[in-house]
Amino acid sequence: MDEQLVAENAAVVRRVCEAWAVMDRDEFHRLFDPDVDYRNIPIEGDRHLGPDAVHDILYRFAQAWDVTLRVDHLVADERSVLTERTERFVHRAGQRDSFELPVMGAFELQDGRITRWRDYFERSHLRLR
Repeated sequence: MDEQLVAENAAVVRRVCEAWAVMDRDEFHRLFDPDVDYRNIPIEGDRHLGPDAVHDILYRFAQAWDVTLRVDHLVADERSVLTERTERFVHRAGQRDSFELPVMGAFELQDGRITRWRDYFERSHLRLR
């Protein structure tokens, strides 16, 4: 096993999982493959292709919510990274209830960039409305 590649993949995914709410579009382009496929599995049809689409959907959350991101567990190999994490959302205008969202993420990487990202969570935990 290529331990350096494993560590690099883990670092890329950790950066995304801990900082997507503050990352700019350029950083998304550095960390994501041009053809990245991002999906929130519990939400039917929630698929975003390319770094701009991933940035745009996550940016919408960061505009309305103060987001605190924590990686609880991370396991990596030369091609994949799995994360268990907690995302805390506090509505900036105070019009919606705050909530914590436990998330399991599956990432695939190639050449140091994320090519696929799938998030799994209990949809009933979302308090977006």
